[in-house]
Formats: sequence, structure tokens, C-alpha cells
Amino acid sequence: MILEAWHPVTRDFGLIECPLDRAVEVFVRWQESLGRSFSIRTATSLVDGLEMLPPLSAERVRCVFVPTQASWTGFFQSGIDGSDPFPAMSQLARLLETRGMRVCSTPPDAKYPATIWELYAPPKLGGVPPLLYRRSICAANDGGRWVFEQSGEPFPFEDTARYVLRRKRDRFNREILAAYLAHFDLRPLDDDFYVASHQTPAVVLERLTRGENRPREFTLAQVVAGEPWQRRA
Repeated sequence: MILEAWHPVTRDFGLIECPLDRAVEVFVRWQESLGRSFSIRTATSLVDGLEMLPPLSAERVRCVFVPTQASWTGFFQSGIDGSDPFPAMSQLARLLETRGMRVCSTPPDAKYPATIWELYAPPKLGGVPPLLYRRSICAANDGGRWVFEQSGEPFPFEDTARYVLRRKRDRFNREILAAYLAHFDLRPLDDDFYVASHQTPAVVLERLTRGENRPREFTLAQVVAGEPWQRRA
């Protein structure tokens, strides 16, 4: 599977309820207001878009917006530990007055597995300023200890009885996350949910303005092998 092959980039990503062109336009305008400029390329498949992200680093200088089968746009960044979508999705939800999400689902064999779902929305759609959280659920191995956290009003479709199960890892997992996302007509954990093509290309942005103290960069294979976290000799 494509998404699995691109972990950790794809284990933590964003969704914004907006057409791709509009999402890119507003994102670039926001970043320009912060003094950042970008080059813009297009990709005609999910694979091509992801292949344009490396080298990967903690700085996340490249991102790709990917069209989907739904009225939402996917968002991935060139991070060594996921796409870190919260800042962008929360801000786009604010600027576009629409909903955004963070979706995190690590592989079962991850060192610190986690399943996280965050929904951001403007106040008129239930989001709470200043960060616009509407709902947040997390079950994660926090350095060897499992934690379960939630905030915001549960949706009617949620299986809240699970949230008191003895094992915190069982309270919220990939299957439950997928079921919840289905209530929004979303299947972002499936490869075929993304529909980049020649007719509807993905858009890859690369930041041109960068500081002098740049973090190390890695290939996907190096990240999978754990090199970013190994002490340098």
C-alpha cells in the first residue's frame, strides 16, 4: 500500500474541507504574510506527490496538497516524524471558515504507537478559539506508558462506552478512527481515496526562504532506519 510505504510521513497528516486550489491559494497567502515564499510543482498521482517530498527533515520545507474523492483536500509534509498538520489545518480552518482535521494512525509495530483524531472548526461550526478545536481524541504510547485523552463534545456517532475500557490502547484505535471518519464520508487511510491525476493534479510547495541553521536532511529509507535519532559520532 502506498500510504504504508510512506510512513512516517503519512502516519500523521491533515485534511481540509475545501477544494484544492482554494486551499493552496489561502495557504500560500498566509505563509507569504510570514515572509515565506514557495516554488510550485504539480504531481499526477499520490505516489508522485509523495516522492517529491524528500529529503525529509524536522523543518518540513515541502508539502503536498492532494485531491480526494470527497470535498476535502489531503495535506502531507516532508517531516521525519509525520506531517505535523495541526498548525496548517487549524489556521486554514480559521481563514477559510471551514473544518480541518489531523489524522494520526501509526503502524502496529511503531516504537510508540498512537491513534489521534483532531477536528478544527470556526466558532459557527463548534470550534473553540483560539486553536479552534471542535473534538480531539488520542490513545497513544507516551514513552512506554499508554494514555487516553479527549476534549470537546462527543459526536452522536461516537462509541463513548469504549472510552472507559480498562486498556487505554483499546479505547481508540485505527478501526474506530476509520469508522468515525466514515461519518464524514472520508476514507483517508485508503490509497484510492486520493485522486490526483493529469486532470486533477496534486500541488507540491517548497519553501524557498530558509534560515542559516538548517537541520539535517534524510532519505525516507534513512528515516525508517532511525538515523535521525541516532547520535552522531
